[in-house]
Amino acid sequence: MKIRKINILLAATFGLLISLVGCTKDDGPIPSRVSVDAIPAVSTNIDASGSASISIANLAAFSGKFTISMYFAGATPPSKVDMVVRKNGVASSVKLYKGAISTFPTTFTVTAAEISALFGTAIVLNDTYDFAPDLYVGDKKYEAFPLTGNGSGAGVIAMPLFGEYTRFKALP
Repeated sequence: MKIRKINILLAATFGLLISLVGCTKDDGPIPSRVSVDAIPAVSTNIDASGSASISIANLAAFSGKFTISMYFAGATPPSKVDMVVRKNGVASSVKLYKGAISTFPTTFTVTAAEISALFGTAIVLNDTYDFAPDLYVGDKKYEAFPLTGNGSGAGVIAMPLFGEYTRFKALP
């Protein structure tokens, strides 16, 4: 019984020492060991003057328009933006649509022929094409459709009138 009490006392003392030695103090909401990059919010939205979807019955009539713009007016823009497109939500299918964009807002018009040529296949029923910006801030690249993880995060997506990407779907 006496040995058990000694073992319990030693274990409690050892645990207390480990917890005191392992503690560190971080002042503020973001610890100094964590780096935070200022990444501008670039919104991508469909322009109402263009087609909202791709009609399989009349591919030649498709003229999708979308605009990329700074979400916060007066914010520092990224060094450059590459507009990319992915097919059917597959991140490994990402293709460069337009590169080195530095003027905001910028409006783009895309046709079914351009999309087919970009992916090398014909557009078929229920195909989706998502257009979004890859952002370059300094020497870092922030991908719109990374192979793992989420491109922008839940906080950004919840901002009113913010468009993470523009989607055109092939319908009958």
